[in-house]
Amino acid sequence: MWLTISILIGIVWSQIISHFGASILLHRHYCHKQFKVPSWFETMGLAMLMIACIRTPIGWIASHRMHHTHSDGPNDPHAAKHVGFWKVLFTTWDIKNIPSKYARDLFKNPKLVFCHKHWLKILIVINVVSYAICSYFWVAFCAVPFVFAKIGFGLLNTVGHNTPGGANVPWLNLFIAGEGYHKNHHENFKRVRLHKYDTGGWLAEKLFYDKQRNT
Repeated sequence: MWLTISILIGIVWSQIISHFGASILLHRHYCHKQFKVPSWFETMGLAMLMIACIRTPIGWIASHRMHHTHSDGPNDPHAAKHVGFWKVLFTTWDIKNIPSKYARDLFKNPKLVFCHKHWLKILIVINVVSYAICSYFWVAFCAVPFVFAKIGFGLLNTVGHNTPGGANVPWLNLFIAGEGYHKNHHENFKRVRLHKYDTGGWLAEKLFYDKQRNT
C-alpha cells in the first residue's frame, strides 16, 4: 500500500516538476527566452531539475537549441532516424561536440554554471538523503520524477517527431506539461501557449508573459 501511495504522490510531484521546472523554466525561458522569470523562481525550478536528473541544464538547453537548428537532420543531436530509435527513446544518446554558439550566453548565468559543474554531486546527495529519510520518500521524491523525465523526453523526440518538423500528439501532455503540441512549437518557437490545452503555456502566460506584455 505504501509503495502505491508513494508512486501516486511521485506522479503528482512529477507533474509539478514537469510544468514549472522543465516546461516553463528550462524550455520556454532558458531555451527560447520567451519571457523573464524572477530569481526565486529560477532557483526553485533549477532545484526541481536537479531532482529529476536532467544532468546539466546547460547541456540540455544547448542540445535543444541545436535540435531546432538541425531538426530531424543528421546534425540533430537526438533525431531518431540518424541516432537510433531506442537510443533516443531511452535518452542514451550523447553529443561529442556542441558548438559554443548554442551555450555562450548560458555561461554568463552563475546559477546555471553552478548546476553545470556540480549536478552529479547534487544528484547523489539528494538521493542519499532522500533514501535515508525513508525508502518510500525516495520513490516519491526522486525515483518517479526520474522515470517521468526519461520517458517524457524520450517520447517527445521519438513519437513527437514521427513526422518531419514535429507532430502534435496530445496524449504526450500526460508527461510533458502541454508540450505534446510539438508541431506548433516548431512552427513558432516564440509562441508561449501552443494550444488551448497547453497547461504549461497557460501557466507561463498567467505567471509571467501576460504581465510582461502589458507593462
